Amino acid sequence: MRQTQTTRRRLRRRFAKGIALPWAAIIILVMVLMVGLSIDMAIAAVGKHQSQNASDAAALAGAQIVKRSPVGDVIDRAWDTANKNQVMKLAVELDKTVQTGDNVDTIDVIVGRWVTYNKTFVPTFDAPNAVKAVVRRGTSEGGQGPISLIFGHVVSPEAATVALESRAIAWCNDSSGSGLICLSSSAVPGLLFSGTCNIDVEGGGIHVNSTAEGNNNKSGAWVQGDATIDCGFINVVGGIDPAPESSDWASYIPGTGDPAGFSVTEGADYLPDPLAATMLANNAAYVAGIGNRLNLPALFDSAGGPIVTHDIPTVTGTATLQPGYYPNGVNINNGQTVTLAPTSASGAGTLFVFGGAGLQVKGQLIGHGVTCYVTKNWSTGAIGATDWAAGAMLDLWSPGDWANKDAEIPNEALWQGLNGVAVWQDPTMVDKKGVPPIVKLNGSPSGGVHGTLYFPDPIHVELNGKLGQLGNQILCGSAEINGTATISVDYDGRNAGEPTFRSMLVK
Repeated sequence: MRQTQTTRRRLRRRFAKGIALPWAAIIILVMVLMVGLSIDMAIAAVGKHQSQNASDAAALAGAQIVKRSPVGDVIDRAWDTANKNQVMKLAVELDKTVQTGDNVDTIDVIVGRWVTYNKTFVPTFDAPNAVKAVVRRGTSEGGQGPISLIFGHVVSPEAATVALESRAIAWCNDSSGSGLICLSSSAVPGLLFSGTCNIDVEGGGIHVNSTAEGNNNKSGAWVQGDATIDCGFINVVGGIDPAPESSDWASYIPGTGDPAGFSVTEGADYLPDPLAATMLANNAAYVAGIGNRLNLPALFDSAGGPIVTHDIPTVTGTATLQPGYYPNGVNINNGQTVTLAPTSASGAGTLFVFGGAGLQVKGQLIGHGVTCYVTKNWSTGAIGATDWAAGAMLDLWSPGDWANKDAEIPNEALWQGLNGVAVWQDPTMVDKKGVPPIVKLNGSPSGGVHGTLYFPDPIHVELNGKLGQLGNQILCGSAEINGTATISVDYDGRNAGEPTFRSMLVK
């Protein structure tokens, strides 16, 4: 009996050991797998973090120069910056393919616009202000391969690697690259859109210095009526109405195609007059003061200067004018044509200075390679203004723009400073109350105006009528674009202002 009980106890102990051994192995195996899975998840997490760092850095670097550099340079800068980053000890290499209309979902660096009021990125080459960068590991053919895991192959061959994709969008919101600049810091408002006006600042944006000081609304820029606005950005030092985040901005864009919107920013940095700085740097012999007016006393022939004084009554009727100073100005009536005939490619032989009646145009004004400067009659003190009526037809080219007219690749040096100015009004010319005359630009499409229109602070400009191309840049104290005005400013990068090289991640 005792032997039987002992035998049973031995059998139970052996049976228990037989069961314990497999369960222990299973538990150990599960623990190993869990540790392995944790390690692989950590590898994937580190890889994702590193790839996101690379895409962030690439987008930020590209956005810093996107407003002022060719697309190829933007891509190279993004590539170089990404390449300084590593994902699991492998340097990041972005695809350098340049975007087209149908490949933006498959390439790695895309330039475009950040639209603030609906927080979207729009790929475009027209006045871009943002860059999107995508770092891919194993998600595209020909790109860098997926990240290898340590334990995933134990589960299946498909789990031996992991594919990653990180995206970032960076936005540059400085005001460099503005085709329309309203320079006054106190005008109320600095810029007003009203009526059914239509403005297209192709290749650039709009900057307004006004803080609307003393105005209860505190809006430096207002948009009213049914305006249509096509530009890369609107930056205002003060406030703007509607507010930047308002959905009302969607009603002002020209359509649903490319471009489909623009960024709107309040509290932008003050932008000093970029042309005045260029004038002082490049044309010191021709400018005075802070660089926003011609040094006329030194230029007049009576003081030994190179500008001839044509001391004749106000020019009326059809005529061809030589360079020089016309103290009584010009008044071109309907059906009449005045042609400005320069005698040199640059310098005094391109300057046409109008006092008295200023530059009043109801008929046609032609000038190829000229700078029109509107000031006062220095003998009588009579002041005029730049005043183009509804029937005016303009065919004006600055000296630099005329020299570049047929160039496949323009020489930007030719339109620097004075050589790039088509029309310029003297900001020191004021009435008895100390107020400068208002510039009124109206007219009908003809050859257009090519060059910079320069009406320095505190000159106010009223734009109306279907003017067509109205220069390559407009600089003024303040502006009102109203009625049925239809204006195109073909901005080409001139007088861009100092870049801040500032960019920020927005997505």
